Amino acid sequence: MKILSLHSDYIKFQAKKKAIKDAEETTDEEVCVREALVILTAVEKPDEGNIEEISRKLAEETEKIAKQVDAKNIVLYPYAHLSSNLSSPKAALDVLKTAEKLLSKKYKVTRAPFGYYKSFELRCKGHPLSELSREFTVSSEAETYDYHQLLKEISKTKLDRSKLKENDHRIIGKNMDLFSFSDVAPGMVFWHHKGLIIKNQLIEFWREQHSREGYLEISTPIILDKKLWQISGHWEKYKENIFLTDYEKRNFAVKPMNCPGGILIYKLEPKSHKDLPLKVSEVGIVHRQELSGVLGGLFRVIQFTQDDAHIYCTEPQLEGEVAKVLELIDRFYRVFNFTYNIELSTRPEKRIGTDKMWDKAEKALENVLKSKKAKYKINKGDGAFYGPKIDFHIKDSLDRKWQLGTIQVDFSMPERFDLTYDGEDSKKHRPVMIHRAIYGSFERFIGILLENFSGKLPLWLNPNQIRILTLNEDSKKFASEIFEKLKNENFRVELDDRNETIGKKVREAQISRFNYIITIGDKESASRKLAIRTRDNKVMFDVKTEGFIDKIKKEQNDRRI
Repeated sequence: MKILSLHSDYIKFQAKKKAIKDAEETTDEEVCVREALVILTAVEKPDEGNIEEISRKLAEETEKIAKQVDAKNIVLYPYAHLSSNLSSPKAALDVLKTAEKLLSKKYKVTRAPFGYYKSFELRCKGHPLSELSREFTVSSEAETYDYHQLLKEISKTKLDRSKLKENDHRIIGKNMDLFSFSDVAPGMVFWHHKGLIIKNQLIEFWREQHSREGYLEISTPIILDKKLWQISGHWEKYKENIFLTDYEKRNFAVKPMNCPGGILIYKLEPKSHKDLPLKVSEVGIVHRQELSGVLGGLFRVIQFTQDDAHIYCTEPQLEGEVAKVLELIDRFYRVFNFTYNIELSTRPEKRIGTDKMWDKAEKALENVLKSKKAKYKINKGDGAFYGPKIDFHIKDSLDRKWQLGTIQVDFSMPERFDLTYDGEDSKKHRPVMIHRAIYGSFERFIGILLENFSGKLPLWLNPNQIRILTLNEDSKKFASEIFEKLKNENFRVELDDRNETIGKKVREAQISRFNYIITIGDKESASRKLAIRTRDNKVMFDVKTEGFIDKIKKEQNDRRI
């Protein structure tokens, strides 16, 4: 079973149309419940084996959350979108009815009608416990699989194109052979060779820019002791999103964020005011629990690589450093012709740190935005639990906004980890910590990139740079010479010398979004010159090989869009 709990100011819902033949009887009146804990519920096939037990677990988990948020009203809302492995409608309705009966002993319970398409409106509260996800099942005897059954279970996931636009990054990724997903690792990307080229090119560009800006790159472990997360506040505020594991009777967490590991490096040696600002960057893999029903291609994943960085500075340096990060993010996005929206997210209801810390942090971010004359909107109560933040949002092909970059000011973690530096007055002082990311996650950034460019990536990023097509058997020798020459110049080049029609070869190269298609026939072999088709279908004849190489070298080195 999967549930998503939403602590809400109110929820309104209304049955519109039957979704299944045996939908339960209900009215078409709109229902409104205020100050409600809404439990979006998806009952799954494994739950059918023990309706009473899974219903009890649903009631117990709901009661536990209700106590945490001090809710008196419960809304049980069937929500099939959380899972692709749903139980039968009868079993799901039995579970909801049984859970309703159990919860009604202590709470006022409203159950949304089962088996209907419903309109609903909900306003979720803005505290860390207002959105929680859970997944649970009942124990059963282990099933025995044979070898062939296991192969079926781990077969690769097929992409359903029926509801996707043609420039959806999942279709582009399939056409260009960039990445795939599998049920054996939900929400985790299998990067193919060509997709990894894009990711590595972005990392190389990121490293060049950060080296120029004085960042020192580090790498920290993926699994860290529970104690670290208790100090940072993640154990209390973020535990439900963390993967946990045990080792030799010690509790460990798979890191959802990179910052606590980097803090340990800061603490190893005493710091002076002369060392600050200290800029430390990390390309770090993180994991965050998400319900399978909300996963979506590269945009919403469980495992992702974050281009993290942390700046340790003095209070007088704070606004200047935030301004530099703002400029760096803008410089990055201009390279990709991205337009973005800025939001200033302020203190949430559940947070760590004093009001004085939050006042200073919010004021610093607002001062920088105003000094830069940046257009932004206030996102009240949506800051991180340890500090306010500036978020950068970019649209996908459906005009949905996704957060990429972020700048967060943190007075709390330096306090909790007892970070210090020696000031000019020879006394111990507390540094301020700036958390920041530019790509945000490489996965989401690449998804946005593919959709914004419809897969037609600039030469320096594209794994499919050049494809050479032969017209006949006699042209293969010269085509192979050109292939070797371009390969030796470190271009990503492919040779298609199959005995297929030139029309088919060209179409396939265009679907794969090659920047340049070189056609070699008898004329080209005789003149030792090239016929080149660009991605916008401009065709050039009698092109000298060396001149073409010089041109695309410049294009690649300039990182032109």
